[in-house]
Amino acid sequence: MDARNARGSLGFVRHFSQKSFLDIGKAKLSLRGRSLNWKPDVDGTRLDRLNLTEEAVAIFRESHASFVNQLPVFASHLPYRAGTTGIVTTAGERNFGQAISLVLMARRTGSLLPIQIMLDSSAPWIDLVCSETMPRLNATCVSLPDMWADTDPPAPKLARFQWKFISIVASSFQNVLFLDTDCLLVRNPDPIFDRGSEPFTSAGFITWPDFWASTTAPRFYEIAGDLEVPSVNSRTTSESGIMVYDKSRHADTLLLAAYYNYNGPKHYYTILCQRGAGEGDKETFFQAALVLEALRGRGAYKQPTTWMKPGVGVKKGYYDVKKMPRSHGRTVKGKWRGMLMMQADPMVDYQGVMAAIEKADKKEIMAPAKADRNETRASPGRRTRQHFRDNGDPLHKRGEAATVNEEDFMTDSSFLGTVGNLTWEQLDHRVMFLHHNGVKPDFTRLLDEKSGLAATDEKGKYMRLWGDPGWLMDSFGRDVEKVLWEDSMRIYCQNKLEAFDRLREVCARMGLIYAKVYS
Repeated sequence: MDARNARGSLGFVRHFSQKSFLDIGKAKLSLRGRSLNWKPDVDGTRLDRLNLTEEAVAIFRESHASFVNQLPVFASHLPYRAGTTGIVTTAGERNFGQAISLVLMARRTGSLLPIQIMLDSSAPWIDLVCSETMPRLNATCVSLPDMWADTDPPAPKLARFQWKFISIVASSFQNVLFLDTDCLLVRNPDPIFDRGSEPFTSAGFITWPDFWASTTAPRFYEIAGDLEVPSVNSRTTSESGIMVYDKSRHADTLLLAAYYNYNGPKHYYTILCQRGAGEGDKETFFQAALVLEALRGRGAYKQPTTWMKPGVGVKKGYYDVKKMPRSHGRTVKGKWRGMLMMQADPMVDYQGVMAAIEKADKKEIMAPAKADRNETRASPGRRTRQHFRDNGDPLHKRGEAATVNEEDFMTDSSFLGTVGNLTWEQLDHRVMFLHHNGVKPDFTRLLDEKSGLAATDEKGKYMRLWGDPGWLMDSFGRDVEKVLWEDSMRIYCQNKLEAFDRLREVCARMGLIYAKVYS
């Protein structure tokens, strides 16, 4: 990352570190009962186990409103290099091996996007790989602690989930595909960002669904500005392991998510998830988009407009992928273990949704909801609202005054919560991502029996990670698991890493397993 953008990041962090600017303070909350395995009733009643005093609600509301009011100014501090696009992930000493797998798989898809690995910590072997190997793969390691070591006031101390939002914020890319380090690409993502490609052109922000029903507390919508509480059936939870951002269009969305994450461990993670499955940062990003659109629709928020330029051919909205993830696992000695979840190509998903809406408008289909979609069973009365698609043509003809009409650039994405009762043709959406959230794809842990990377069957034979290679060939045209092992061996078996005893053993074990399973 160049010096100019590093200075921009420093300036942002100084601004962000003004704790009075966003701290909630002493507001306390608690929960009644457990939420982990909660399922909504038939009537879709939203889970409500949050204990908040009226005094605490008032504190939350005041802090939230104050931050939102300052967003247009705050957004001007967001650092990025205009026109750049890339992949961003966050890693550290504990999981850098996953980042290696991510980079290798991305390059095998044919992706040419540069990759930034935002490090929260490091080690000598990581420094060596970052300096010697990653540049050959068009990947760069950025040490966030080093970048912010001399900030005054000091940068906020971050823990676990909080590194994600700061990695996106600090990245030099304008257009970001963020991936958790355990999320592997199996198709080239570069076309997502092509001119005129949908849904990115008309949205600038894309999210993917998780398996679970939303457990966001009703009180959150009161805190956010007395917003309408959505039906629990309108959407599943979102997963934050895959996200696409245009930081120019969505500077305010990203920074509101940063606010939720900054106050996440003590407050907003609980408010947004109520100890539900996967509690953490997962709801902070998508809820930020929903909140700002709702506030804008009521005239209670005026988003920054510096990104709006006549003829650019982009709009601002959001798109939540409708295809639900699919779980994949394997059985080891009679016990099934989840390995990963497969997530869809957003471009194919969008095409299917738009085709279904057009058919429904013509009364050609009226199909029941399917369980493999991010869906709603609420009234379909609003589903015919058209998505305002942009073909990239200039909004102003030559000779016309280049005035900016804000509404020309805004996409009303609220219809996306009402399309679940439609059926689209591409039911077998192409998979683009394997989110390896079960067994982590970190070969530095190969010697650890608990990692699951070197599992054996009842006869003591090593097992493949993803099962029969036939489905891999059918789905992706190649044995992507075998390719990952081959490429990883080239990394871990390079001469310069022989000085590290554990990595030398990893190389030897990889060779043994490869010979018995893949050769």
